[in-house]
Amino acid sequence: MTEYTKKVYLDYAASTPLCKESREAMENVMQTVYANPSAVHALGRAANVCIEQARSTVADCLHCGRENIIFTSGATEAINLTINNICADYSIKTLISSPLEHSAVIHTLQHISKTKNIPLLNVEHDKYGNIDNEHLTNLLAENSASLVVLMHGNNETGQLTDIEAIGQMCRQYNALFFCDMVQTIGKYELNLPQMNVDFAVGTAHKFYGPKGTGILYLSKKVSPLLLGGAQERNIRAGTENIYGIVGTAAALNAQMSNVNSQLQHIQHIKKYCIEKLLQNLPQIIFVGNCQNGGMEHIINFYLPDTEMDILSMQLDMAGIALSSGSACSSGTERISHVINALNINSKTLRLSFGKQTSTDDIDFFIQNLILFI
Repeated sequence: MTEYTKKVYLDYAASTPLCKESREAMENVMQTVYANPSAVHALGRAANVCIEQARSTVADCLHCGRENIIFTSGATEAINLTINNICADYSIKTLISSPLEHSAVIHTLQHISKTKNIPLLNVEHDKYGNIDNEHLTNLLAENSASLVVLMHGNNETGQLTDIEAIGQMCRQYNALFFCDMVQTIGKYELNLPQMNVDFAVGTAHKFYGPKGTGILYLSKKVSPLLLGGAQERNIRAGTENIYGIVGTAAALNAQMSNVNSQLQHIQHIKKYCIEKLLQNLPQIIFVGNCQNGGMEHIINFYLPDTEMDILSMQLDMAGIALSSGSACSSGTERISHVINALNINSKTLRLSFGKQTSTDDIDFFIQNLILFI
């Protein structure tokens, strides 16, 4: 029996390892800053300065104002609470989204639609998962006071959406635009004010920061997400997670200071992986258009007449960590709702790469994949 000792991580879309810059920033604050940031004494003010410096760093990375950035416990919290309050604050009459969204978005919209009696309409998409902009335009023209909720980069297929164009459509029809940017913040140079999004969310553990800290971008006012205090500009009450906030800013800053070279590295890894897959498994079927576009860090595929669940477990036993879909829905027996919406009757494997991924990792993965087919 072959003994496997090598560990290969190909699940960066689910979570990333903590980077040195984030860890060191948090360790420094943990050792020196312990007062409540809301306290008026000198130590409290020092703690608050750490948070505001972090806010400025994040704002600079996203080319927006400090006043536009709110720190949360993660993207899921921001999605649930912000969308709910947008609907109330702006008297939303129609919700427009897609069946390809993350489950945190889909479940939130379904709940709001049911409890607030707001129609939820899905925009059409093609076989790759690209949004049909003409259909979206028609929906916007036919429905006033709409909230459009569409993601920038799909966490399963890797499809990228032209959110600047969608934002322009929303402006034309006086609709609001909420964008899940969890898979793109920290991976691309983004100028949020120029991208025509009204609200956006990100989360630190997708860009080598700590888990449990998220970013909410607001270009318009919303009611407080949590009540009971004036923290986070009266938007989110509760004593701030100062360590996570500082770590988030340090991680995002480190990413954006080197974003182009990292992107080139991951592009190389993706191209190399696709070439190896095609060379060794000509029967492979890719989900989305990862061969010709999409996000650089994601490949999704399946093999006809292959038990993909068993294959995933065999690869795991060989020391290879990858995903059969969104990490938030893994462990279920059903085909992912995204894959199902694309009319694919098979489970798939998602490979996602990061700055530590090497061609040796890909070779090891291919070697074992062939072994288990």
